[in-house]
Amino acid sequence: MKKVYLAIMFCTLLCFLISQINFAQAISPGVSPGNEFIYDIKFFWDSSNQSAIIRNEILDINSTDFFKLTITDVQDKEVSFQTIWRFINGTEIEGEGNINVETGSRSGDFWPILGSNLNSGDRIRPMGFDRTIINDTITRNYGLGGNRDTNLVDLTFTYYNENDPSLIVTEYSKTYFDKQTGALVEISEITVLSEPLTTETLTWKLKETNIWIVPEFPSVLILSLFMISSLVGLIYFKNRNKNVTKIFT
Repeated sequence: MKKVYLAIMFCTLLCFLISQINFAQAISPGVSPGNEFIYDIKFFWDSSNQSAIIRNEILDINSTDFFKLTITDVQDKEVSFQTIWRFINGTEIEGEGNINVETGSRSGDFWPILGSNLNSGDRIRPMGFDRTIINDTITRNYGLGGNRDTNLVDLTFTYYNENDPSLIVTEYSKTYFDKQTGALVEISEITVLSEPLTTETLTWKLKETNIWIVPEFPSVLILSLFMISSLVGLIYFKNRNKNVTKIFT
């Protein structure tokens, strides 16, 4: 019986490992070299303390003209990229890095690139330490080519400030990724401090990309125009044949 039990345990473990390997092989980047994503970044701040001073970090963020992400290389699960953070005064901060969409291991400051076609309930880093999952897949429209299937990661954390145990901090984070490409399309991070009551909101929103573009003439409109023109042409030739018949009879 002991041997049978061990055999069953071994088969169960083997099946689990095989399923994990197959699942890992199914994860792949949905972006390609040359893909570009340009984001608006805003920071909103509100405090019950009338004498509170806005941090320079917030002022710097609100001086952003745009943040641009360019995919430079894709090798297996690894995505390499370059970033440009441009400010209204014309100055720029350039960066580069890479991320493994399977494990989450990365270099550089930009992390929100996922594997393509993840579904609700899937882990965002299936072979990494991060246990975060896709909470929902919804339809959203960013004015960049119509409705897109979008994956939502919704997180909430509450903790005490390490420098002041009486200060409670609550963070609400909603991050949206384009399902097909795994690219970031929107972030909303709200941090609430208990005393004095302070709310900080950081937002990222995709405003331009060269992957999907609003077509000049939607395909539905083109099909409708074709059908209308065909119908008009049919009526014209039918009436013309009737007139010809009358002339020769």
